[in-house]
Amino acid sequence: MNAAETQYFALLRAALWDAPVAIDCPIDWKAVMQIAYYHGNHVLLSDVAVRMSDDQKPSPKMMAKMQEYMRGNLMLQMRQKRILFSAVKLLREHGIEPVLLKGFGLASLYPNACLRQSGDIDLYVGLDSFHEACALLRTLPGCYYWCDEVDVGRHYNIEFGDVVMEIHRVSADVVDACEHQVYTAIEQEGLKEQPQRINVDGFELSIPSREFMVFFTFYHAWHHFITSGVGLRQLSDVAMALHAYRGQLDLEKLREWLTSMHLMLPWQTFGFLLVDRLGLPQTEMPFFNASCRRRAQIVYKRLMKDGNFKRKRNIKRNRPKRRLWQKLHAFICMFIDFFHLVGVFPKLAFRELRTALKAGLRKNFQKK
Repeated sequence: MNAAETQYFALLRAALWDAPVAIDCPIDWKAVMQIAYYHGNHVLLSDVAVRMSDDQKPSPKMMAKMQEYMRGNLMLQMRQKRILFSAVKLLREHGIEPVLLKGFGLASLYPNACLRQSGDIDLYVGLDSFHEACALLRTLPGCYYWCDEVDVGRHYNIEFGDVVMEIHRVSADVVDACEHQVYTAIEQEGLKEQPQRINVDGFELSIPSREFMVFFTFYHAWHHFITSGVGLRQLSDVAMALHAYRGQLDLEKLREWLTSMHLMLPWQTFGFLLVDRLGLPQTEMPFFNASCRRRAQIVYKRLMKDGNFKRKRNIKRNRPKRRLWQKLHAFICMFIDFFHLVGVFPKLAFRELRTALKAGLRKNFQKK
């Protein structure tokens, strides 16, 4: 790690664990906040900056910008809560109990829920209630939608200004037929049979079971890693879930889920980073494997080079406008992802490439 990365992780650990900052030299705030922006957790670090001693604080200009980050995130969360509560209330009136994926469920596991970077609202309603739920939510005031739900895949988007709500028929797209069957059983147990209830500002929400919260948060981060790029924001989510549910998880169930989805090696590899970089106590990292150090170091370099959604490289954000060139662009990106993955997880890389090629050919065949 270079000096800026060392300072970044010291500040991030202080934010995650509500601990003092262990930095005794001048902080390069510009470099640190650039890393934080690429990884989607600059609000967390902004809060730490506010609490620093005067001699360690950033310049007044940068401090004002950090406070604006925090205000903006808080205001967005307030708008999201208002829309979320209205949506859940409407669905419940019609006998549909949605389960909140990620979002405020994960935020509640942080020392300060207001400091987790907000994204979209993800509501799982399941296959049986999907069409009815979409139709109901389109009646909410101020919503905008691009198409009907029959034209989308695993989720349907409704927008309320800068607030995007994703209504999920399934929690994840699993293309491989065998893995899809396994994942469906996991999803059924974690979202339909054993959901939790939490209280957010006096409103009760359903969230996944503890085991599924941990599993799905990691699965989501892994999917980002092999496709669009994962940031330390998502890995922080995994660390916070493991810490909050320490001693409460059914580890045999978690082991079974990870093994059946071929994720144990990635879990242990990223788990090394959660302990070594993010400061998660080793005793709270299930199935910790110190022998994954070398593989974890390779993954770490990729994380720092790409950033969240590959913000540092913009490979996938610069999509061509013409359909033919979009297909070629997607094909090239698929092989770039394979090249990066095969050096770390060779078996999984070939599995993902085979699945992606089969899915692409099937999609094109069906369109013809």
